[in-house]
Amino acid sequence: MVRDIRTSPRGLIAPLKQNELASLRDLQDGKLLIMPDAHRARLSELELIAEIDGQLAVTALGRERLVSDR
Repeated sequence: MVRDIRTSPRGLIAPLKQNELASLRDLQDGKLLIMPDAHRARLSELELIAEIDGQLAVTALGRERLVSDR
């Protein structure tokens, strides 16, 4: 039996729900006070956000994703 070695899409090509994308946009714009845990986990897994000095920040990949999704 052949093993499936494909990995799930990452970063720029991974599908995001509209509310996850909205959370990413709001974080970038400084409007987001509290991010839902589910969004935080998903965006972190995709390396679109990172915790820096105890605060959430949009990564370079996350900023690129925001530009590509406009």
